[in-house]
Amino acid sequence: CSNAEGPLRRPVAAPLREPKLPSLKPVSPSPPSTPSPTKSSSIANDQSVITMEFQRKMAKELQEYFRQKKLEQAAQGPVFGWVKKNEISNGRWAMFGFAVGMLTEYATGSDFVDQMKILLSNFGIVDLE
Repeated sequence: CSNAEGPLRRPVAAPLREPKLPSLKPVSPSPPSTPSPTKSSSIANDQSVITMEFQRKMAKELQEYFRQKKLEQAAQGPVFGWVKKNEISNGRWAMFGFAVGMLTEYATGSDFVDQMKILLSNFGIVDLE
């Protein structure tokens, strides 16, 4: 990639929002007994907990963001004409065609002109016999 277009920059994603934790209220009106400290109560008291649901939601939002970004980039600029991506594609097809022609010449012993004559006569376009 050339630096003529400027340095490459990563797109900026939307800022992350912290999930809201449900309030923990006792269901029955009876007074709570002395609870033993458990892992779940220590997690519920921690405000920086990120749940799997939150991660899944953020992953889906990021996927949608990058999908839209890709569509926006594809919509910019001309599709036909002297465009860099079209020229790269044309060059690759030309290299592929040349390689196939060379392999066919090696396998059959006939050069490019003879190959074209055989092709045109087999398709019934020109009768060269």
